[in-house]
Amino acid sequence: MSAPDDLSSDRTAERQWICARRIRERRRQLDLTQADLADLLTRRGVLLTNRTVSAMENGRRLDLGKLPDLAAALTCSVTYLLGMTRDPSRWEPDDWQPITG
Repeated sequence: MSAPDDLSSDRTAERQWICARRIRERRRQLDLTQADLADLLTRRGVLLTNRTVSAMENGRRLDLGKLPDLAAALTCSVTYLLGMTRDPSRWEPDDWQPITG
């Protein structure tokens, strides 16, 4: 059985891979090249090159601090990029339940 830290690390790696895949999928849905996305982000004040976008889409150099800007440039929610919802415009996770009590 894996140690708790191993499980957390596995979940983090899985979430990063999902995010990388979602960035690529959403960019393609919007018919943007990696250079187009880099340009949109640069106009938002986030200096990236198309090589950096490529690295992010391949699960490398994924900076979670840039997720809000990526989501804005890709007209989707951060929740979508993290794989927590299937709807790009939805902010609440698909399995979200309000805390009651």
